[in-house]
Amino acid sequence: MKKQIIAIFILLGICGTSFSQQSGGQVLSLTLKEAQDYAVQHNKTVWNAGLSVSEAQKRTWEVISAGLPQVSATVSYQNMMGFKMSFAGMSIPMVPTSNFQATVSQLLLSGSYWVGIKMSKIGEEMTETARLQAELDVKQQTQSAYSMAIIVQENKQILEQNLKNIETLAKSVDDMVRIGVAEQTDADQLKVQVATMINGIRTIERSIELAYNLLRFQLGVDTDTEIILTQTLEELMATKDARNLLTTDFDLNNNYTVQLLDGQIDLANMQVSLERASMLPTVAAFYSYTYKIAKSTFDMSPNNVIGLQANIPIFASGQRHVRTQQAKINLEKTQNNRALLTESLLMQEKQLRFNLNSAVESLELQKEAMEVSQRVFESVTRKFQQGTASSLDVTTANTSLLQAQGNYINAMMEVFSAQTELEKLLNSF
Repeated sequence: MKKQIIAIFILLGICGTSFSQQSGGQVLSLTLKEAQDYAVQHNKTVWNAGLSVSEAQKRTWEVISAGLPQVSATVSYQNMMGFKMSFAGMSIPMVPTSNFQATVSQLLLSGSYWVGIKMSKIGEEMTETARLQAELDVKQQTQSAYSMAIIVQENKQILEQNLKNIETLAKSVDDMVRIGVAEQTDADQLKVQVATMINGIRTIERSIELAYNLLRFQLGVDTDTEIILTQTLEELMATKDARNLLTTDFDLNNNYTVQLLDGQIDLANMQVSLERASMLPTVAAFYSYTYKIAKSTFDMSPNNVIGLQANIPIFASGQRHVRTQQAKINLEKTQNNRALLTESLLMQEKQLRFNLNSAVESLELQKEAMEVSQRVFESVTRKFQQGTASSLDVTTANTSLLQAQGNYINAMMEVFSAQTELEKLLNSF
């Protein structure tokens, strides 16, 4: 029993909708698919990932706008505080001046600008992939919490049925003790068994509450929100057919981790292009108009100015070449990481398929063992009532049944856990 509860806590730690209002708060009735969809819409982690996408889009526009016409204006005022300039024997007072200047500039040629736009676009695509990865993680965690809540509830129902059987037997033994056909020690042993099972049910109830709290966290709802799971364990097992999942092909290009690393390769490649572009000239044009509000005595500056400005890299002692070589090395390292990731994911796929297949086989064996233990318990109970078996035999059979039921629950947990991990890798939620 203790192993069963520990396993529950370990698994919990890894980890159209209908609405109504009651006095305690909101009520959600959810299938697994509805729970996953609701979590994607309301989970704070997914929200932040969506905000990151919007931020990346704004950053792309920021880079693009740097190459669009730029307009600036300045207003100036100067007062020489009575200063007089001596010129050709004359003393000329300097009058206050005031100007308004407007300048329009336009980038005409820059390799770095266009490479920067491409890099920003790649970053935007990577941010969107990261958002999809966040959704996938939330779906996985929601499925784990949802399936765990159903499993522990199923476990509680099994224990409650066992408790009912033991209580009925204990009452029968009490009656037999009163008429003198059974010993008090038999009744005492069954009472201990009843107390143990009641304590186990209370522990399971705490586990159920923990599972629902984890589900609330993934859904992004308040702790007082009541959640009703509308799928039974049998329906969930039928919907999540492990055997079919084992035959699903693995497409590496559909894996978000691979897509993110491919984006890093593209960025590293663009970084090489950016370093090369730094060796190219940059050309910009400008036009400036100055309106002289108050002119000085000697005003020789024009009102209109137009011009071109070219920045031509000539010699940097090999600095730009070295930076280009560094970018190439980083590109090669990123490509090697992509190859390592591919090998790792392919090995992970094989291991997860093996884990799921083993878990399914174990579940079938544990289900059969539980059914055998149930028949043995019922047989021993009948023999005890007929006086051909002792209370110790009943207690032993009941303990074996509880252990078999616990093993069956653990096996179901292993199946759902292995299935969830493989579904995440295959991106098949």
